[in-house]
Order: sequence, then C-alpha cells, then structure tokens
Amino acid sequence: MMLLLLPTLGWANSASQKVALQEYKLDSKLLVQQLKRAVKQEIDNYSERHRWSNVTSQIKIKLPTAASSLPSCPTPLGFSSQDNQAQPIGRLKRQVKCESTPMNWQFNATIYVEITLPVLVAKTQINRNEMITSDMLSHQSIRLKSPKAILTSTDQTIGSYTTRRVRQGQLITENLLKKPFLINKGDEVLIVAKKGEFEASTKGIALEHGKLNEQIKIKNKNSHKVISGRIFAQGKVETIF
Repeated sequence: MMLLLLPTLGWANSASQKVALQEYKLDSKLLVQQLKRAVKQEIDNYSERHRWSNVTSQIKIKLPTAASSLPSCPTPLGFSSQDNQAQPIGRLKRQVKCESTPMNWQFNATIYVEITLPVLVAKTQINRNEMITSDMLSHQSIRLKSPKAILTSTDQTIGSYTTRRVRQGQLITENLLKKPFLINKGDEVLIVAKKGEFEASTKGIALEHGKLNEQIKIKNKNSHKVISGRIFAQGKVETIF
C-alpha cells in the first residue's frame, strides 16, 4: 500500500513546487492591468489640463517576452516615461522597475494608445489672416493614433488669425493660428508724436494689422496723410520726428 502511494506523493510534491514557483513569478496579466490604469490616468490628467472632454481611449500593452520569467516584486512597481511625447497618444514607452533589496530589475513596456474625442474643424473656408469667429467653427469626433496639436474649445481660437487658408472641414490645429493683433486693419488708433519733451496726439485709422512693437501704416484722420508708427499699446502707435 505504501509503495502505491509513493508515486502519488511524488507527483503531489512536484505539483506543489510548480505552484510555489509560479507564485514567485511576475504576474504579467496583473502588470498589464496596472499599466493600463496608469496610462489611463495620464490621459485623464492631460485631458483635464487641456480641457478635452468626452474622451474615450483604447490602450494595448506589449511586454517583452523575458518579463514573464522575472521574479515577483515584493514592493510596488514603479512606472516612468521613456519617450519625449507630451501627449499620451500613439506609441509610448514606459519603464517598469522593481526596486527592492532582495531583487532589482527593470524593463521597457511598449504601449499603443488611440483616443477618440470631439475637436474643432472649420465649418466654412477661412482665408489667410482672417480673424476666427464662432460661426466659422464646429465640432467633429475623430480618432487620434498619434500626437496632434488639436484644439477642442472655441474660446481657444476665437479672436485668433489664420496663418494660411483653411479648407471647410479641415482640422483646426495650433500651427494654423496666430495670436490676435493689438491693432487690426480699420481700427481707430491714437497717434502719439514725440520730439524730446514735446508730445502731441491725434486720431488715425490703421491701414494694417499689427502686434506689439511692430510698425504699421496709419492714415491721419485730420490731414489724411499716411504715416508709419510703432505699436506700443492696445490701439496706440508712436511716431518719432
């Protein structure tokens, strides 16, 4: 009877050893879940900072084959970015690190992120150097597979000027816009003339758009003479004679 039991006991010991070994191996499935949660939190934080809303994401994790042979880490794993991407979209690299006295290991995981969200597109054709107004814009839901300088809120764009012609339905991105001018063509401006301690002012009409410290042409409302002036404040230009 004892001889019959010995093989069974041997098999039981072998099975228990395998279970014990498995318990000390890194749990790849658990690690994938942890990485997904960490990346999802990155997406949520980025979305909040940049005022993205109604964002949905797809996250795929690829671990190196050797990861399943690593010992389990007795302390919480550390995750850190190994790429220079500001937006958590596209192909990402995250370092997984175990910093424990009995063991110390690390490896890089590859992560693929796609997100879907509503973004701003051109409702109509917008010409170059045209000021953006709300009726020129609409929202459209798109899927992003790589980083892109998207804009999602109309107040991020209204009052800005286009750097080039924008087609109807085209995605509105940061590189298509430039900051508003301090003075716009057609604005009534105050022309300040200085010579030493002498200073005089009169009103004029701006013939060009202009930013701070730029020179623009102005038409004097009294003399109708066209002169050049340097923009030094909102609605104010300075001439020196």
